[in-house]
Amino acid sequence: MQNAIVKALIKEEQIRLYFIDNSQLLHDIYALNQELPKPLKLLLGKTISAMSILSGTLKGNQRMSLQVTLSNTRHKIFAEAEANGNVRGYLNEELLRSSNIEEKSMQDLIGPSGMIRVIKGSEMNQFTSITDMPNQHITDDIANYIVQSDQTPTYLYSDIQLDKGGFLLSSHALFAQLLPSAPPHLLSEVKMIVKANPDIFSKLNAEEANDSEEVLTQLFGDAKIIGHSSSQFFCGCSKEMFYGMLYSLSEEEIKRSIERKEDIEALCHICGKTYTFEQKEMQQLF
Repeated sequence: MQNAIVKALIKEEQIRLYFIDNSQLLHDIYALNQELPKPLKLLLGKTISAMSILSGTLKGNQRMSLQVTLSNTRHKIFAEAEANGNVRGYLNEELLRSSNIEEKSMQDLIGPSGMIRVIKGSEMNQFTSITDMPNQHITDDIANYIVQSDQTPTYLYSDIQLDKGGFLLSSHALFAQLLPSAPPHLLSEVKMIVKANPDIFSKLNAEEANDSEEVLTQLFGDAKIIGHSSSQFFCGCSKEMFYGMLYSLSEEEIKRSIERKEDIEALCHICGKTYTFEQKEMQQLF
């Protein structure tokens, strides 16, 4: 079931484990970023894949905003997830314009001094935290952020398969977290099982919950499916959001456009949608 988070308890209900086939979500994201070189596709894809499964850990009207600043501090990745499963993300212009990307690995792109900044919570109750990126790896370091902020051992895994041309073949993610009083070695066992089963997601990609439960039991000894939730790409932009851009223009710039009978266009860098402000709308600013 694509874009469906399957939630389970394993190891005698001492670990919560979520997994997702988010291939469709990443296909939607990549459709807006067709010219990205493969290393940037993986960097953006793994960030959004991780956020998609973490959306399943949010409750009510909670939201999680992520900013990854690479060692080159002009290069940033932004992503956001909501409790309803809406996920979005993008690379900033400086990173998109960077050169010599094709031959770089994720470790090279992140560098030794990357940082993760997270704002999490509801509109009335948010907290901000910042952690470094000792692993120089998106999913490992997002998991490290969770460990540092929640003081809870956590494992996060993302598997993205691209062909030689950079076309997306599949994308999956897995989240595992110890519940209170569970012995730490259980999480290490989960990591070992995942690494020993490279085809784990094809096994788990079952249409029926009972099939997933059976496969989880085979892999981890016991399992109980406790729920499902969805995760999908959603921008949420609107024309009204870009009126602020018009107000940021000088009076001379707007007058010049009116005199030339030129419309002004605003591009959403998240979903690629273009909004056009016509002559009448610009005249109303005066």
